[in-house]
Amino acid sequence: MVKAFFAAGGTGGHISPALAVASAMEELGGVDARFIATCRTVDRRMYAPMGERVYYIDSPRVDRGGPSTLLLPFRALSTLRLVRGILRAEGADVLLGTGGYSSFYAMMAARTLGIPAVLHESNTVAGRSNRLASRFADLTLTGFGAGRAGLSGTVERAGNPVRPSLSRMNPLEARRSLGIPMDRPAVLFLGGSQGARALNDLALRAPDGVFVILQCGERDLLRVRKEAGDRKDMRVIAFADDPSALYSAADLAVARAGAMTAAELCWFRLPSVLVPYPYAAGDHQRGNAGELDSAGGAVMLDQDAAGESLWSLVESLLEEPERRRSMSTALAGLMPENPAYAIARRLLDTAGEGGGL
Repeated sequence: MVKAFFAAGGTGGHISPALAVASAMEELGGVDARFIATCRTVDRRMYAPMGERVYYIDSPRVDRGGPSTLLLPFRALSTLRLVRGILRAEGADVLLGTGGYSSFYAMMAARTLGIPAVLHESNTVAGRSNRLASRFADLTLTGFGAGRAGLSGTVERAGNPVRPSLSRMNPLEARRSLGIPMDRPAVLFLGGSQGARALNDLALRAPDGVFVILQCGERDLLRVRKEAGDRKDMRVIAFADDPSALYSAADLAVARAGAMTAAELCWFRLPSVLVPYPYAAGDHQRGNAGELDSAGGAVMLDQDAAGESLWSLVESLLEEPERRRSMSTALAGLMPENPAYAIARRLLDTAGEGGGL
């Protein structure tokens, strides 16, 4: 039995790939998966099905100034000792880190214990935590070809894993399950796990003739439902851990460009208009959107321009089924196979070889 640890926390974009690879490893067999997370609400919600297999740690950040900087060395050392103790006591055979400060400390702890450690960077622009963590990794895998900038050591592209539970459904069955009319084009709005007020407002301005599926983050859900009222051409749905039906029912998506959203759009071959969040760290969402745009699978649109041009662009794409089919083909080329299984096999091989990569 391989004891595999997965360290990820802070955002859904860090946690989702860890859960995807863990699920793939367990499906392949002979794996006992454990997790190291932060104490954030999103971690507790997404890791809830894992029960007692999750260790929640209060991992200090290393990118903040002010008075907390004076205490950082003491808190960092305490966290490192805690994570070392967990990995040693559990007899970890291999570690995958996918981002966040729980991942950073776990990668450092694994290096000091001689446990083989693999890092995965899902964005085109690596965050500070993963740039630092790559110094302790035996191997770093990236989701995009442009993702290696700023990373140390051996870096290979592997693609971004999606959860094996996500399944492509028959579009008619997906629409039937959601109560969506069969005779109208459907546009899926995705703001990510945190939601996106700007995209929600654009969805509420949908023209006649288009059915909108709006997956809305918790923070804006009450407002959006109130403003949507009893509209028959819109379904407002709280953030779903398994959005298979949403992706399968839609003809087109309008979305932010987080790495996991981009990966899921590729997996479901769903053409999209991507509106990068303009304040993302390192402007990484623009880089993610640019990868899909340049491949022909999406159209990137600046948020400042979206208010005036989004719906005319959407209607144009809905009127061009051949173009959408071409976009779907381009997305299939970006991710022909779910990388979760390839990464899972790599980790199993690593554990079986006692750390050989």
